[in-house]
Amino acid sequence: MLSLLRQRAPLRRAAQQLSATALRLSAVAAVAAPARVASAASAPFAVPRCSLHVSASLHGSAPSAAGPGSVIDFNLADIGEGIAECEVLRWFIKEGDVIAQFDKVCEVQSDKANVEITSRYDGKVLSLKYAVGELAKVGKPLLTLQLAGSADPAVPGAGSIDTSAPDMKEPSTAAAAQPGLAAQLTNDSADVAREAANDKVLSSPAVRRIAREEKVQLSYVTGTGPNGRILKEDVLNFLKNGRKSAAPAKAAAPVQQPAACPLSSAPAAAAAAPAGKPAKSFSPLPAALAADQVFPITGVNRIMVQTMTAANAVPQLGFGDEICMDALYELRAALNKEAQAKYGVKVSYMPFVLKAASLALLQFPQLNAHTNADCSSVTHRAAHNLGLAMDTPRGLVVPNIKDVANKSVLDIAVDMARLAQLGAEGKLGREELTGGTFTISNIGTIGGTYLSPILVVPEVVIGALGKLQTLPRYDAQMNVKPTRVMNVSWSADHRVVDGATMARFANTWKAYLENPAAMLLHLK
Repeated sequence: MLSLLRQRAPLRRAAQQLSATALRLSAVAAVAAPARVASAASAPFAVPRCSLHVSASLHGSAPSAAGPGSVIDFNLADIGEGIAECEVLRWFIKEGDVIAQFDKVCEVQSDKANVEITSRYDGKVLSLKYAVGELAKVGKPLLTLQLAGSADPAVPGAGSIDTSAPDMKEPSTAAAAQPGLAAQLTNDSADVAREAANDKVLSSPAVRRIAREEKVQLSYVTGTGPNGRILKEDVLNFLKNGRKSAAPAKAAAPVQQPAACPLSSAPAAAAAAPAGKPAKSFSPLPAALAADQVFPITGVNRIMVQTMTAANAVPQLGFGDEICMDALYELRAALNKEAQAKYGVKVSYMPFVLKAASLALLQFPQLNAHTNADCSSVTHRAAHNLGLAMDTPRGLVVPNIKDVANKSVLDIAVDMARLAQLGAEGKLGREELTGGTFTISNIGTIGGTYLSPILVVPEVVIGALGKLQTLPRYDAQMNVKPTRVMNVSWSADHRVVDGATMARFANTWKAYLENPAAMLLHLK
């Protein structure tokens, strides 16, 4: 059945059916419903249109004139922002695989984001042009693909397109010349309604063609593709099962076992050992290298080389201070309990830190800015897109939370959780990684108190937070008391930011954190 479908010339069939449908609808107006002809004459005549599916995913490119059975080069499409090359992170396919439209081909990484490339063709993979870790050039072949279908010239319509249409006759003449037309009117109307409904279902043109030929309404078919997309196999299974779709079985959720830390699990292992038998010994440290090892710098690390080299060319000033976190500690504890109970959202200190920074930037817009390449101009950015330096399995990345000035603390907490999840899965995209205007890094989650952060050019300021610790400090009455303290280190582009401006901004931001109730006066 599949071979028969592939032998047909879809464009010729579409043209013929379009003409035949128009003819039949004209006959309907002239013969089946003569009483309505006068009123229908003034109404627009609707002809079913051929629709082209456009995917939101990024596809490779290939010659548009290639026919079934042709061997084509599947090129890496331009992913924008002047990117000329991308590193191949992984292949989802291998040589010899048969792939379909919208199947994932590979994942590539630019200096902006990770992008999954999907196929826009059905066919067989003949060769892959790059190994994992190599740099693929935009516009150059990623792989070689043989398109699905027959290329045998003996097959009628193969490799050619018949654009001829049957002769059109006047409605009344056509009705008289076709004695069986009146018996087909009901079926024709059903065909038109079915095709109109199928155009609204998430599917490819090839799938809709099969549905049209087999008179299948796709809304009755259960799709198993991405986002419920109906695949060719879904339609064939629907026909095989007597025009019934079986509900897809839900995969059982895997039970995740918590990872045990070797150091902390040693006492438990000793307690569980039978009496008289010592617990198994282990070494918590990895073995020493037997020889030197050389590793290529790729992926996020290669991007870090580029960005840090550019940042090192900028003269940077440093500024440090410490923040009393007692008041924020109490407020955060109360709000976090409320947020988790009502919304299931954990609120850390960072949303307050970012919100305070945004409020301070309203008074110092020159710090929410970008410089151009030669620093001949500086642009004060309207949006507060605050970046978070984030440690991920693939390295250091700096996604940003958009428009912090117009978000609540709870909104910021939700965005942070989303970015953390994407970072852990390696799915941060261009939207999350570009457009930042101001960055804060929280090294304190790992440890340490002071840091010399390096600018994320073309931004002009970056801050780094140290760990929260309890230290003895004097109060207003000169009494020593335990105080929760957090250290902060700032770096700024000294070409456009002077020390006095940096200090005033830091003091404003500090005042909001030490007296968080003051933020209520300015929250929107």
